[in-house]
Amino acid sequence: MNRLFSPILTGLVLLITAYPFAWMFLSSFKTNREIYQPGKMLPESFDPFAYKLLFSGELFDFTAVLVRSLLLAGGQAIFACLVTAATGFALAKGRFRGKSLLFWAALLIILYPKQAMSLALFEWMARLEITGNLYGLMLSGVASGLGVIFFTQVFRKVPDELIDLAKVEGQSPFFCFFTLLPLIFPALCTYGILHFFLCWQEHLLPLLTLGSDQLTLPLALAKLGDSSYHTPEAVGLAAGVLAMIPLFLLFGYFFRRVRTALADWVVS
Repeated sequence: MNRLFSPILTGLVLLITAYPFAWMFLSSFKTNREIYQPGKMLPESFDPFAYKLLFSGELFDFTAVLVRSLLLAGGQAIFACLVTAATGFALAKGRFRGKSLLFWAALLIILYPKQAMSLALFEWMARLEITGNLYGLMLSGVASGLGVIFFTQVFRKVPDELIDLAKVEGQSPFFCFFTLLPLIFPALCTYGILHFFLCWQEHLLPLLTLGSDQLTLPLALAKLGDSSYHTPEAVGLAAGVLAMIPLFLLFGYFFRRVRTALADWVVS
């Protein structure tokens, strides 16, 4: 009975999960009249007018916005992995006063709403004169309480004998940390993808710090819904479809690494 029930339940869950994405993709070829008919799944014709309008540059430079978002999310994810992994290594293997306090502070940052810190972050960036560019926005998100907690638990599983061996060989803690990075590569991939996704959909801080000529993808999608543009609904849906492609490709490429890291996390 379980052999029959499990595939049916899995297929039902997959169908429910895939339906919104399939509807969005098919609706990107529809006219407004067709979109406002919920019972109509397939378009009358697969006319890619929405994609043509999106790449025509009449609304905004979609290619530049997409590349800007990729650079921001990718760069911040890479630096966040290095910063939080180094902090997690210090908390897991280091011996210094206040270590427990720092760990609980990282946990508190997770519980504190990021929206409540946006104005403080903006003021900090303004004092450092790093507002209005991607580098400042990239720097503002490299420190993450979630990443510190995650990598602290990851490095706690690394045997202390490896650290002692590195000390015997005369390696510094800094060099020892980089030596251990290949051992936790699945964890780096897992957190890197998670941070990429979070940065990819970030809306509030880019709105506060970037100018109107430096839109990220969420801000550009929000502007498509502005009534003053009078754009067809299919254009916003087409942009949403294209915005999901990097996420699917990234997750698909690193899926095995992520599955390995999650399996190790569950087993432990």
